[in-house]
Amino acid sequence: MSVRTLPLLFLNLGGEMLYILDQRLRAQNIPGDKARKVLNDIISTMFNRKFMEELFKPQELYSKKALRTVYERLAHASIMKLNQASMDKLYDLMTMAFKYQVLLCPRPKDVLLVTFNHLDTIRGFIRDSPTILQQVDETFRQLTEIYGGLSAGEFQLIRQTLLIFFQDLHIRVKCFWKHMQETVHRVGNYMEDRRRRLTFHYVYPFETFEFCTWAK
Repeated sequence: MSVRTLPLLFLNLGGEMLYILDQRLRAQNIPGDKARKVLNDIISTMFNRKFMEELFKPQELYSKKALRTVYERLAHASIMKLNQASMDKLYDLMTMAFKYQVLLCPRPKDVLLVTFNHLDTIRGFIRDSPTILQQVDETFRQLTEIYGGLSAGEFQLIRQTLLIFFQDLHIRVKCFWKHMQETVHRVGNYMEDRRRRLTFHYVYPFETFEFCTWAK
């Protein structure tokens, strides 16, 4: 088990959560000011400086139950409140989407590129919020600094740790490509090879995805 896996697991699942919430907020015609506040509040909490400092310390993965609790608290760190059924749907989609992306990685190190893709998407949500953007950029810097110098063997161990974490999760979720876009990412002091960026639309195998209450 790799003690460097937790930040990648947390950031990628968080990226999926934000992507899904953004999609559902749009689909359900939530007013733009409310939608922006939801995402800003969640991202600001997610990238809290002290929390990130603790997250990046070498450590074992959280238990599945503990990790689920973290995302429940994150999802409710805004004016939006989800009922339990919707939270269950959200978490199932998050975990299965990232599991699928890990399985698609042709090289173990591509897990880092997937993480950068998620951070790029998150930056797009907060481009008009410079203070929160600074928090995300600092996390990007830490990722580059810590993971840019890891060996192929260390990334292989990280990928194995992720797959072990996901091995008992078998939720049926249908995905199809929205688009595939060439991206380039800088890791350390060299440029990575071009990799295709995978972005998904979600076809929900559920009846509804509800925002049950809104705080004032």
